[in-house]
Amino acid sequence: MNQYVLWFLIGTMLFTSAPVAAQSTGNHTPANAAGILNALPPDLYKKMERLAQLIDQSIKSGKLTDAQVQQELMSGRLDQTIRGLGPEAGQLMDEIQSDMQSGNGPGENALMPLLGGLGQ
Repeated sequence: MNQYVLWFLIGTMLFTSAPVAAQSTGNHTPANAAGILNALPPDLYKKMERLAQLIDQSIKSGKLTDAQVQQELMSGRLDQTIRGLGPEAGQLMDEIQSDMQSGNGPGENALMPLLGGLGQ
């Protein structure tokens, strides 16, 4: 699975679970997926990168399929599926969601540029 796709899936799941009022940092959001990822605070970037690696490893080992990840995202159950990958994934999810809720990440307006990054 393309790294941008993994980042998008994680970001989409987190954007939809974080309260709307806490999503905006007041900063200008970069216009493309790479810019959004590069604009993340270093600590949040590392957490999201590690979570993307865990998901990618699960796909490569056959625990998950690309189709299953996409289906779980569409059904709103991706959070549960990722948490089911193990304690590290669950802890990363908690930390990332906490960071997003406290405004340490891109806002909802970052979602469309990430969607554009899916084809890359």
